[in-house]
Amino acid sequence: MSERVLLANRSSHLPPHPRVFLISYHFPPDRTVGARRWEKLAHFFTERGWGVDVITHDGPEHDPDRMAALPEDMSVYAIPDTRQMPERMEDLMHAAYRALHHTGASADTAASGNDKVAALDSRPQTLDRNEMRRTAYTTRGVLRAYWAWRWYERHISWARAAAQLAVRLRRPEHFVVITSGPPHMTHEGGRLLSVRTGLPLVMDMRDPWSLSPRIYEGHASPLWYRLAERYEKAAIERAALIVANTAPARDALAERYPARRDDMIAVMNGADDDPLPPSTHTSRFVIRYAGTIYTRMDPLFLLRGVARVVRELQLAPAEFGVDFLGAFDGPGQIQISAIAQSEGLADFVTVTPRQPHAKAMEFMAGATMLITFAGWSTITIPAKTFECMRFDAWLLALSDRGSANDLLLRDTDADSVDTDDIDAIAAAIRRRYQAFRRGERPVHIAQDERFSRRTQAGILLDAIARLLPQPDRRRDLATRS
Repeated sequence: MSERVLLANRSSHLPPHPRVFLISYHFPPDRTVGARRWEKLAHFFTERGWGVDVITHDGPEHDPDRMAALPEDMSVYAIPDTRQMPERMEDLMHAAYRALHHTGASADTAASGNDKVAALDSRPQTLDRNEMRRTAYTTRGVLRAYWAWRWYERHISWARAAAQLAVRLRRPEHFVVITSGPPHMTHEGGRLLSVRTGLPLVMDMRDPWSLSPRIYEGHASPLWYRLAERYEKAAIERAALIVANTAPARDALAERYPARRDDMIAVMNGADDDPLPPSTHTSRFVIRYAGTIYTRMDPLFLLRGVARVVRELQLAPAEFGVDFLGAFDGPGQIQISAIAQSEGLADFVTVTPRQPHAKAMEFMAGATMLITFAGWSTITIPAKTFECMRFDAWLLALSDRGSANDLLLRDTDADSVDTDDIDAIAAAIRRRYQAFRRGERPVHIAQDERFSRRTQAGILLDAIARLLPQPDRRRDLATRS
């Protein structure tokens, strides 16, 4: 498995100084939201005097602007996935099947294809643990178990290659290895590297692993959890520092691994301070959401609340609207337009395909009210929350009562309501709309320093500095600004 150098270190003129290995499957030029946490944290590491050497996944996307904006004292190496033998065999069987059935295609075949698309549309994107157990021994459940095993095998192969590359790249200045997941098998790569080199392992869990309440339907199987528990336990036993992205997630991990409680900290994502497009408010009240939605019910409850406000206040599309930006309305995706049609909101709702991050920021800047959905788990905070905080827009957070997201927002100006509480959703929208008509305008809520990514990065950096063997170096890196 060969690596590519995506970014060469541009700080060879500097004297030797501490460096970290970062193993993160998602990192620029990857555009997924999972890449953003360490894309931003890397800047705070170099400010404190750390060099950063990243090992990431070699994907098809390349964003030269994001790569150029990375710190000077950084290198990025990319390793591709290697297709495992079972996947190659499946490809051969599928190709043979298509060749045998290609001739004789007819209107019946086309209709059958349409039926398959309809079945895909009706299949849930995710399953919770109870749903997995109920369907474990169905034909689909057995297939999901196989796909879960295959998923782990592919990521194990990548993690081993990442560890091998890091061993080759290691220099005396490397003091720490940091892993970031999901996909959480990056932690296995870090564990292997730590065992081989003696470097302390810092395990950054952006989302829960074995404690995740939901899994993507394609590999949602009890087997997925059994493998998660096995590899998570091994990584946590090896780690010198375990990082969760919320206090509730840290506490849940500590309950599962009480012997490691003192080695666990919470580091939230936080709001960034890079430039934003200016917020633009017209006379029209616009609710917007940009990103991913995991269950069909979330936008359904939102749009039912919207429909109630539209009816009660007798609003027209020129006065009020709801805009979505993301992967919606396609096969296997949430059918936002169909939901809007069923709720009588076809003229009020628009759906825009997924856009680059800069375009998504411009989209959000035009909102009067921004929406966040609950996401995977009650113990995590969607990264979207911190993004929305930065705009001059009212924030309506659809969160379960007592969830990490709800607790974060309780003493702010945001409206945090239960995801399925249509009465509360409608009341929040109605109140903000009426305030807007009185001439009030929203102001961003990220002014509080506890919400900033810089503050959160400081918590992480101070904890990592304490892992270093030299007391004078620990003090220096813990206080440098």
